[in-house]
Amino acid sequence: MSVSNSGVFIGARKQFAVTRKRFAVGIRRLATGTTAVSALAIALMGIIKEKTSGPVLVVFVVLIVLAVLALVLVARPATQESGTAEAAVRAVPPNNLPFRSRYFVGRKKELARLERTLRPAKGPKGRRVGVVHGTGGVGKSQLATAYAHDTLAEHSLTRWLNATSPDRLLCDLLELATLIGITYHESKTVVLTRLWSWLRDHPDWLLVYDNVQLDDSGQPGEGPVDHQQGLQPLLPPEGVGEILITTQLREGWTGLCPDPLELAVYDEADGLAFLRKRTGSAADERLRRLGTQLGWQPLALEQAGAYIEQAEIGVDGEDYEEYLQRLSAQTADSDAKTFELAIERIGAQQPAAEDLMRLCSFLASEDVPRATLFRYRSVLPDRLRLVMDDQLAFTRLVLKLVDHSLMTRHGDGRTEPVTYGIHPRVQIFIRSRLTGHERLEWSQAAVRLIEAAFPLAPEQLESRVACERLMPHVDAVTAEPAWAADSDGELGAARDPEALVRLLHRAGGYQNHRCEWKSALGFFGREAELRGLGTGSEQCLATAHLAIARQHYLLAHLDTAEAACRRALALCDAHKDDDAFQQVRAQCCRLFGGILRERNRFREASGYLEAALRIYEFQGSGWEVIDWAVTEQEAGMIHRNAGRHTDALDCYERAGALVGGGGSTGLEEHVVFRAMLRRDVGIVAQDRGDLDTAERELSAAHEVFRSKRGEEDFETAQVAKFLADVLRRKGQRCRAASRDTRNPLRKRRLRAQAQAHLARAHELLGPVLALLGKRRTTEAHTYAACLNKLGSLQWAQGQLHRAIDTLREAEEIYVTAYGPDHHYRAKTLSRLGPVLRAAGDREGAERELRTAERIFVASLGEGHPSLVAVYEFLADCAQDPARAAELRARATRIHRSLWDNSSPS
Repeated sequence: MSVSNSGVFIGARKQFAVTRKRFAVGIRRLATGTTAVSALAIALMGIIKEKTSGPVLVVFVVLIVLAVLALVLVARPATQESGTAEAAVRAVPPNNLPFRSRYFVGRKKELARLERTLRPAKGPKGRRVGVVHGTGGVGKSQLATAYAHDTLAEHSLTRWLNATSPDRLLCDLLELATLIGITYHESKTVVLTRLWSWLRDHPDWLLVYDNVQLDDSGQPGEGPVDHQQGLQPLLPPEGVGEILITTQLREGWTGLCPDPLELAVYDEADGLAFLRKRTGSAADERLRRLGTQLGWQPLALEQAGAYIEQAEIGVDGEDYEEYLQRLSAQTADSDAKTFELAIERIGAQQPAAEDLMRLCSFLASEDVPRATLFRYRSVLPDRLRLVMDDQLAFTRLVLKLVDHSLMTRHGDGRTEPVTYGIHPRVQIFIRSRLTGHERLEWSQAAVRLIEAAFPLAPEQLESRVACERLMPHVDAVTAEPAWAADSDGELGAARDPEALVRLLHRAGGYQNHRCEWKSALGFFGREAELRGLGTGSEQCLATAHLAIARQHYLLAHLDTAEAACRRALALCDAHKDDDAFQQVRAQCCRLFGGILRERNRFREASGYLEAALRIYEFQGSGWEVIDWAVTEQEAGMIHRNAGRHTDALDCYERAGALVGGGGSTGLEEHVVFRAMLRRDVGIVAQDRGDLDTAERELSAAHEVFRSKRGEEDFETAQVAKFLADVLRRKGQRCRAASRDTRNPLRKRRLRAQAQAHLARAHELLGPVLALLGKRRTTEAHTYAACLNKLGSLQWAQGQLHRAIDTLREAEEIYVTAYGPDHHYRAKTLSRLGPVLRAAGDREGAERELRTAERIFVASLGEGHPSLVAVYEFLADCAQDPARAAELRARATRIHRSLWDNSSPS
């Protein structure tokens, strides 16, 4: 069925449904009206018949009946229907499709194939996915635009989504959720879940995912690529609707779409039809020469048609022949030939237009905000800046580029902001024709523009939206920057030679705050490389090395982290008498302490933290007090890992005193830090077995993190993970207590409490697994810690075999990251032992627990708190009552020592 016939059929079907509904409503109103009239007539007859008789009475009654019927049938529940209509308008936003090119022709086969894929005549209704892939410039977005406009009347919602990066796609999905009235929530996952539910309940939608670009770094090194894995979290999982994807990625789509469409250049028939419409000429032979010369490449044909129109070239005239000869003289690709002539022409008319294109060629290809260009135009070269001082002249310049199909313009400046775009192939061509002098000038200008726009405090929550919008441009301007400190200052580099390294440092800080440590490491690495060449001071170089060390530490690359930290410390040692280096030295000592803590060298780690504390104490109130407080907290973490819980709590108390006890008020970073301290106190309480205190402290910390940092924040997930484990343990305690009691009411109450605790634990752990699962490739050790909690929860829920598989996966990750004798592996084995015993493998359980005991004793000492659970579970495995009693006695001695820091005897 053709698109037009299908539309007529569906329109007729909808009209019939509306007519049938109105007829049913009319029948109901008629019945209601008849009943009302009968009742009214009976009431009035008794009153009127005494004073009226004969024909007058009959006429009077008939008039009353007609009047009431007219009121019932004509009157409509206007308030209700208008309210429903208003709600519908609010619920479904208008489409945001790009304008359909008035020159679009042909592609009938491709449109018919999309129709069959997305709107099959047979088969069950549900989510259907179509994929259009092909090289740049073949018209993928134009085809998607045409399909979306052709089927606009058949969809309840049509939305165009920019998918050039996962972050940008997420922003567009969240914007859609806002437009359809979904309640705001600090968790993006929650908002997306609500959006998926809305789409499930509102059928016949179309979402166009335009220009999908994915980072395949998380894909396996061998085997076929599967883009479904990377895109799935941002696709609605169910519902009756269509998803149309355009992309340059050729492979890896069969999981989403069994029959992806590869779009090629125009065939001759479609190409000629396009040129006829674009040029207004029917001289097919002359147009065929142009199409053949350009290889029927759609983007090249569009550029040629725009040039012919703007230059007022007649296809039948001599100037057309001259144009063909100039194209023949070009040795570049077909589209580059047309770019060359179009840029030469517009550059001769308005030199500043070519300058704008040069600037945009170093930015991301889409979403260049007009407001950013104007707000920070002072950092741009004078030629372009002077034109931008006249906004009307600048608008005319942009429209000239749009007319030549060299740039796109989106937004009207009233309901949505104005943004500019430039095709990636145009960008590549413009950069290829720049001289070294020009490349230096405009790459620096792009860097200065984005550096000026990028928030100064990217770690603050309110800066996230601006950072997310600018990150594609950061990636573009820092990919292959041309940079030098020119002594004459002609290109502006000498005016601000550190703009690039400042931008790299802030972008790295933003990614670090998002806990995207691998990405942050890339930015900090390039910053250190440039600073090592002499850009900036040695203090800045030491700070860059420290930032690199911190990312490696967070990625569990401890050897590399130590080497980078030593480089930063060496720079500090070379400037011992310079107070400016003391703060960097203190941070290096703190990080070194953390590295040694991970290696179980607690005494040395405490020494480095004490050195940092002496620096902060000497400086006093001259520095930010939060850094001093964090150092006390980190010292407490070392004590806690070493099993000295009382010392750890003392450190946490001193840290809290430094920032004050303002509860939920005060500086936001202080509020979050106090929540961190409550988290740490809760973890100590959990280690001690005080689960009520642990739940109280962790719940309070989790609430602060959710409100201040959002549920997608890594630290929020960490708190949720610990809280889920506490609730799991409380649920198991309640279940054990229910088995020991003979009181049926108490048994029922305890079982209900156990079920509630486990359900809450499951609810908390789900989003954490989803978040950390995305980071599994680069940060497997953090994912393994979550698997530990999940495995224990599965055990508590009776899913023994799944629990064993989960814990074995965690063990494998730890062995790969830290080796077979690290205490992280022992923690996993201490959880695995009781699961194996519950599954009937007593011998296997005892073997794993003995391995855990050996590792703990060797790495942490004979009285470490981690051994309490090991000895308790070993006692359960022991068949000899005396041996079981001995093991429980050991566990009791260690547990008692946790409250006074004494060594278990």
